[in-house]
This record gives sequence, structure tokens and C-alpha cells, in this order.
Amino acid sequence: MERLSARLANARHARFVGREAELSLFAGALASGEVAALADPDGEGSGAEGFVIAHVYGPGGIGKTALLDEVARLARAQGVYAARVDGRDVEPSPEAFTRAARRALAAARPEGATPEASGEERRLLLIDTYEEIERLDGWLRRSFLPELNAGDLVVIAGRQKPSSEWRVGWGEAVAMVPLGGLAKREAEAYLDAGGVPEEDRSRIVAFAHGHPLALALAAERQRQHPEEGPLALEAFDPTASPDLMGELVARFVSSVPSRAHQEALESASIVQTVTVSMLSALLGGDASDAAPEALFAWLRSLSFVESDAQGIRLHDVVRETLEADLRWRNAEQHEALLARARRYCGRALRMASGEAEQHKALRDYLHLYRNSAVVKPFLSRLKQAWSEADLAGSGPMREGDADAIRAMVEVHQGAPEAETVGAWVASRPDGVEVFRRSDGTVAGFLLGLTVDALSEDERASDPVVARAWRAVSSSLRAEEQALLFRSWMDEEEGQGVSAVQSLVFARTVARYLSTPSLAVSFLFTTAPDLWAPVFAFVGLRRWREAEAPGGPAAFGKDWRAVPPEAWLESLASGAAGAESEEAAEPLLVLNRDAFAEAVREALKAYARPHDLTESPLLRARVVREASGDEPIGALRGLLREAAAQLESGPRDSRYFRALDLTYFRPAPTQAIAAERLDLPFSTYRRHLGRGVDHVVEDLWRRETGG
Repeated sequence: MERLSARLANARHARFVGREAELSLFAGALASGEVAALADPDGEGSGAEGFVIAHVYGPGGIGKTALLDEVARLARAQGVYAARVDGRDVEPSPEAFTRAARRALAAARPEGATPEASGEERRLLLIDTYEEIERLDGWLRRSFLPELNAGDLVVIAGRQKPSSEWRVGWGEAVAMVPLGGLAKREAEAYLDAGGVPEEDRSRIVAFAHGHPLALALAAERQRQHPEEGPLALEAFDPTASPDLMGELVARFVSSVPSRAHQEALESASIVQTVTVSMLSALLGGDASDAAPEALFAWLRSLSFVESDAQGIRLHDVVRETLEADLRWRNAEQHEALLARARRYCGRALRMASGEAEQHKALRDYLHLYRNSAVVKPFLSRLKQAWSEADLAGSGPMREGDADAIRAMVEVHQGAPEAETVGAWVASRPDGVEVFRRSDGTVAGFLLGLTVDALSEDERASDPVVARAWRAVSSSLRAEEQALLFRSWMDEEEGQGVSAVQSLVFARTVARYLSTPSLAVSFLFTTAPDLWAPVFAFVGLRRWREAEAPGGPAAFGKDWRAVPPEAWLESLASGAAGAESEEAAEPLLVLNRDAFAEAVREALKAYARPHDLTESPLLRARVVREASGDEPIGALRGLLREAAAQLESGPRDSRYFRALDLTYFRPAPTQAIAAERLDLPFSTYRRHLGRGVDHVVEDLWRRETGG
């Protein structure tokens, strides 16, 4: 059965036009039985005929990626296997690029071919979006490329003209291939393939000057508004326009059929990929004149929109330009769309099951934070980690897993820690989730413990767990749980950036949201310098009092201050985690006895509001949620409200009267209060005690969400 990727590739090939000179150049190099030997990178060039490296360069949207697709197709037809590395998916470091290139070459190797034979086979290495990794230019020129096989061909595609050092170092072994606009007949053929009527093509060609993406945008505008004629705007020279895409996109957006279509385009510019359900959520019910399905179909029909199994996506240049224009033109709308996208992707992340689904949900969610100074540095590393990952699933432990887990912990954290983690794996295997490769071997793991469910002996056996328990046990209430992620690891990267690490973090979020009565959680790491900025960004604070001497760093959160759903909503709204944490930190969590004592003291001080300024209840959730700008007034109101519940009951009203004459409208002394109530003092005290107990129970119920 034909794969979807093959169908999409065939569709792209069918739309490809022109570039005969460039394709002829590459076809000749691929057909040559012997490609010229590599030049000495430190010399002046070999002067040999032919080339082994080609630099394709030109502005965004000029067709570089499409040309690489065709070169790869030519290579496969001639028995040269083609591997591809996209600069967008690679961390710009020598180590990361080397791993990515090796994996790509290995993945492209024909079935049955052995690594040992690869030195005799001819290979094509395509490096796309080179501008994203341009800082590696010198290293690639001097170190990486000279180590390739003599028969290899390398094609690099980027927006910038290569530096002169390539000519100095490689001479005639380098071909410079500037990519300009399509010739007139090629542009007309492109429009013909796109269904543009013949009588309209010449004016569009004159307008776009052969720029493929400009042709696509202009053709779409004409298709949307055929009555206006092709653009009805003055032509422009793309080589003289510093903001070609901005001008083109603005002209196209201004001509879409309706406001609903414009909002659909704006929504698509915010996210990485779009589905019907996502588009519906992003529109938020505002596009009443068009159904999401119809708008999605319209988006999909646009020639600068790509489709794959994940959904549809705008061309990078169009997406970036649209979003930048929206942010400048209507910042409020941009923020509203971003918040909706974060809420949608947050829900998708919570509901995702399986590695592929969770990876997509996490990728989509992180894309929304791509401009964050905290998150951005991790994204390219994470993209590469996933491009290199061989993960087939996760699940409970199997026979032999314990040894594999122990071995990887020993490699990354030493024998003592391996001994401790191994003991937990043996005694609490149900707390271990194992991430596996396609061959079933262990790629990583996550060890989570519900600390309050452990025995005293179990907690005491591990200084890390014991210290964390001491830090929170006194504040835990009945039925509340404390969740501790004791250890997690990727076999190769330890606790560095990896595909396993991203799934570990996704699993912790799922546990936060699904654990009933979750009070506190801890995530331990031996790489605090790496992860502290990210944890602070999402509102996990360093919890030093929960750290054992010489043990891993603890990052945690008191979920009674900000419940998981509210926390996720704060991330969706774009609120900085550190700022949210600072606002929530004053909240005080009291156990049942401390809370009851605080209520009794607050009742005694009811008639003297200034004495309530030090009440711990002012920092309790029940008061914080009701307080607004007047916490003391809110506390007094809650006390009176709880007592008033007794006033209407025929039997309970006597308890209210005791409270009223003691605290709310106090008599000079309790003896006088009893006298006014015409009660023996012992009976009065009993009624007062019942009333106080009721107020305590009512406020405790509200505090704990009961």
C-alpha cells in the first residue's frame, strides 16, 4: 500500500515546474561515475572539474526546498541514496549536527545494504534551511565535510549567499547556484497547473516577476476575486522590495472572501499545524458566517498551504509574516488567539495517549512559546532529539528492565544513587513507567511515588524521600496526596534534553491533573542549572527545605495554592510562571487542627478587626478566594455567614444566639451573655461550643473543597 508521504511527494512533483538548468547541473553530477575528489579546505582549491558541494541560495519562498525534493528524486532514480537534514530541526552545534547527519544517512540506506558497504555506495546529503545553522559554517567547511566519502555529493540550501571562504577553501569543488525567479514560460506553466485561466496569467506573471511564492499568493488572490482582475495593483520588483512577503501577504489578506476567512488565516499563523477541531476552537464562535469545516477546506485549497497526516500548515514565510502583521496591527486579537491556542493544545496534551500523539501535542504546545526567552533555546534541541529518537511506546516494567534502569542510573549518577533507585524499582514496580525503543529495549524511565502512601520504613530508607516528607507532612490534610517524581532518565542523555525527557515532563503534567486531592508534588533533578529557568517559567519553585544534603535538587508546587487546572489556565493565558508563583506563594496551607484553632481565635477577635491582621486565615484559600482587596472584611463576613446558617433552625438557633452574644455583638463577659440568654453558664458554654464547631466545620469544608 502506498504511504501518505509518497502520495504527497508525488503531488509536489506534479506541481513542480522549471529549473531545467539547475536540474541538469545536478543530474550531471549524479550521473558521473566518479565525482571529483574533495579539495584541500586549507588550500586554494583543487581546480578539478566537477563539484562535490553545491550551495543553492535565494530569498524565502523562491523554491529552494522544492528544488531539493527534485534533486532527491533524481538521485533515487540513479541509485544514489538521498539523506536530508533540515536546519530547523537541528541544534546548531557540531555534535548535534553530526548525529543528525549520521542518522539521516543511515535511515536513507537501501534495504539490505550494510554500514560496512556504505563507503563504496554513492550518497547525496541535502542540508535545507541552512540559515538556521549558519553559525556552523566554518566547522562544516573545515571539519565535517572533508570526512565524508569521496563519492558523496552535498547540496546546501539557504537564504544567504555563501561566504567567500568556500571558494578559497574548496575552489572548483564548490558550485554556487543562486536561485532566482521562474522564467516567463515556467511561471505561466506554474499558473496553468494551479488552474489560473489563460487570459489572467500574463498579468500575474508580470506582477510576481517569477517569484514562486509570489505567484502562489497572487494566483490565490485572483482565484478569490476574479471580478477584480489580477491584483488590480501596480507591479513591483521583488528584488527591490525589502519586505516582499509582507507586501504580498498584506495584499492577499485584504482580498479574502470575508472576515471569517481572514480570522481563519490569522488563526493558522499562530499555530504549527491546523485541524478542523483546532480551527473551531481558535475561531471561538466568532466566525458565524462560515463553518469551521468550510474554512478549513478553503485554507487547504490555498497553494501556499501544505498538507500532511498531522493537518495543514502555512508556508513558513507566510506564517511568520502573517503573525508579525497581526501582532503589530491588532495585538489584542493576537493575544486572544494565542490564549485560545494554548488552551486547546493544553487540553490535547492532557488527553494524548501514546508516544506519537503525545509528541505531537507537546510539539504543538511548545510552538506557542517559541518566542519565549526561556523556552526558545530548548526548542531546536528538542526538535533534533525527536528527529533522532527511536521510541516505540511506554508501559510497565518487564523482566530485565530493573537491571537496565539500574545500569543507566549508575552511568549518569553513580553507584550509590543506582542502589537507591534500584531498591525503589524492586519494591514499587507499579511506580515505574518504562519508555522503549522499537526493539523493546529500555530507552528511559520515570519513577513516581505517592509519598503519603509509603510506610514509615520505606520513607526512612531513602534520605531524599525522607527529607521531602518532613518538609510537607505537617501540612497534609486527611485524604490529601503528595506526589514525588524520585528519578527519571534517558539512557543516552541522562537528565539532559531528550525525547524521553519531553515525555517525562508530559507525564508529570498528566499526573498533576489526574491525581485526586493532590496537595504537593516534587520533581527531582541532578541538573538544576539546566532546568531551573524552565521550571520557574511554568511555576515550579526550588524547594530547598525538601532537599537532602548531597541529594538532587527539588522543584515543587503546592497545588492547594493554585490547583492544576488553574495552573494550566495561567500558562494558557500567557502569565509567566514565576509571576503566578509569586502571587500564590503567600497562601498558607494549614492542617485540620491548626485551621480550627485559627477559626476560634478569629471569632474571639471578630469585634476588634485590627486584631485580625495577624490571623493565618488571611492567607488561607477560603479567605483569599473571597477577599478581593479586603481580606479582613472577607474573613469577618465568612465567620458571620457560617454562623448565620444556624439562625433559622428551631434547634440550632440557640447555638447562633450564643455565638452572637459572645462574638458578633458581644456582652461584656460570658457570664453576662449566659444571663441574657437565660441559660445556666454550663448550658451556655455547651451551646457556644456547638456553634463554634459548626463555624469551624463550615469553613474547613470550603477551604478543602468539600
